Amino acid sequence: MTDSIRIDSLPSLGEAQIAGLSEVLIDCVEGGASVSFMLPMTRAKAAAFWQRTAASLVRRELRLLVATDATGTVIGTVQLLLDQPENQPHRGAIAKMLVHRRARRKGVVQHCSARPSGSRTRWARHC
Repeated sequence: MTDSIRIDSLPSLGEAQIAGLSEVLIDCVEGGASVSFMLPMTRAKAAAFWQRTAASLVRRELRLLVATDATGTVIGTVQLLLDQPENQPHRGAIAKMLVHRRARRKGVVQHCSARPSGSRTRWARHC
């Protein structure tokens, strides 16, 4: 599976990406992940979260990596939060590393986390 995983940095989100990311978020919450949401996890709640994330992307407050499988289905995601305190311009915070249960233990996290090694600046250059 690791050969068929594609990691993309998305500069913006369209409806198709929001739908795919919502599916991953719903699956993670329904699987018990503690990622700031509670059951019941609706599509509306998930879509609203990703719409807010899309607005943050436009404002360049974060970077979003999305993992897809060979069919183009979203299977995971991770965010690098760039909106940090004034005295920490070199830092970023990793957030919302999510992997759909059907794609776990197949190298998705290794693919996503390979990019953020080192400083925020180096990671951002790779995105």
